[in-house]
Amino acid sequence: MRPSLAQTNSPAQFTTISTFVVDRTKLDEIKRRAQAGESRSQYLLGVIYRQGTRLLAKSDTEALKWFRRAAGQNSTEAEVALGIAYASGAGVSRDYVETARWYTKAARAGDSTGEYNLGVLYIMGQGVSQNDSQAFEWFAKAAASGLAEAECMLGVMYNMGRGIKRNRNKAVEFQRAAAQQGLAKAESELGIMYFRGEGVHKNFAEAFRWSLAGAKQGDGPAENNVGYMYKSGTGVKTDYKEAVRWFKSAAEQGEPAAQANLGDMYATGSGVPLDYVEAYKWLSLAAAQNVKDATKVQQRIAGVMTERQVSTAQERASLWMQQHPAASSQEQYTYYEAKR
Repeated sequence: MRPSLAQTNSPAQFTTISTFVVDRTKLDEIKRRAQAGESRSQYLLGVIYRQGTRLLAKSDTEALKWFRRAAGQNSTEAEVALGIAYASGAGVSRDYVETARWYTKAARAGDSTGEYNLGVLYIMGQGVSQNDSQAFEWFAKAAASGLAEAECMLGVMYNMGRGIKRNRNKAVEFQRAAAQQGLAKAESELGIMYFRGEGVHKNFAEAFRWSLAGAKQGDGPAENNVGYMYKSGTGVKTDYKEAVRWFKSAAEQGEPAAQANLGDMYATGSGVPLDYVEAYKWLSLAAAQNVKDATKVQQRIAGVMTERQVSTAQERASLWMQQHPAASSQEQYTYYEAKR
């Protein structure tokens, strides 16, 4: 089976985790200021309650209380935090209409995170009617403030022609801007554009450089694509062991192309000992995510396996899916909360 590049035909997924570290003195000061009505401290106290620390137990209820107080004073940070709470169901019933209300409030006040997250809702049609043009508009507003995630989404939309006429030169422009800020997803997308010659002259060395940058940050599609280039000797010297290493990392994240590629490596004994059971397992997982040709290769190797081996492979695939319930859902969007 020919190794597969991870595709870019679905908008990118972004995930960030904000953490806040305080000592006793700082926590007491934040509490004092929050109780005195300072909106910034109310928001920070909400963040601390949301994540929990050794000094203050996690409490979604308390977090929401302080976010609401800060939002009552038009804190856009708190409005975004409330939108995230309603989107995730943290301390409240999940309600995308409420999510949209809070993001809209923050976005209309010019908060770039609110603008970006509202764009995500319009892409998904959650709490609002699905509308690519509206999504593009809000991403453009957020990108004007230099938000890398928004720049990347504009690049994706220009490349796909969603919400705007396709313009691959513009797609490269925005992906490069986001990649230069170190956004892994944009580095991955830019690598693919260099690989395919979309909006730029085809350049395999640049494709490898940008893909590797994204892979080193743990981006699944980028990891797969680095594996592909190591296997095929594209932009880098052929190295099957390195290919397997990157395929494995991406496959464990649920990247379907990587699962197919890893299965193929096991099926041919390339960079790993020949192992039909592991090959069948990974090809099964890829086939479940509709990877082209994965089922054909799976059926072919089944012809040289015993019934016991097939059964073992199926059990391993089933166990993997139980242990990674979210990994097979590729078209997801995670709301972004900026670190302030």
